[in-house]
Amino acid sequence: MKLNTINPAGPTAPGSPAAGAAKPREGAPSFGQMLNQATQGQAGPSEGLAAQASGAAAAPAPLGEIRAVMPPVISAAAPSPTAERTVALLNLLEDYSQKMEASEVPLKEVESLVGEMGSLATELAASLGDEPDPRVRELAEQSAALAGIEAVKFRRGDYI
Repeated sequence: MKLNTINPAGPTAPGSPAAGAAKPREGAPSFGQMLNQATQGQAGPSEGLAAQASGAAAAPAPLGEIRAVMPPVISAAAPSPTAERTVALLNLLEDYSQKMEASEVPLKEVESLVGEMGSLATELAASLGDEPDPRVRELAEQSAALAGIEAVKFRRGDYI
């Protein structure tokens, strides 16, 4: 990009316009006047002349209805069994973490949840070879590993 002129970056004198600023046309309203007219709902200079010539009262134009942009709907195929098991395991992991955080929940109650997590993690690990999507397979592997680790920690007594 080539610079043709260099404008000083400091403050300018109060009476002089900034370097490179457009000079207002004679008889044209200033920006402040136009802004005040727009905020007060008055017709602008050209609209006011047209309204006076036709004799009609100037009214602001309606904005119309504003609608939210809707994303395109993508019809997806039914999730694979591996994806469904992964979602179920992630839900169990979430329940497990909530119960472990709550001090009033006895560990005997959490033990049944740990058993479910362990069996579902084993089923999930066995079904990984059938999953064609590598992203789902990776998520399923990580979920099964996490559930297995948490089950071992719980049974070993790390949380007592």
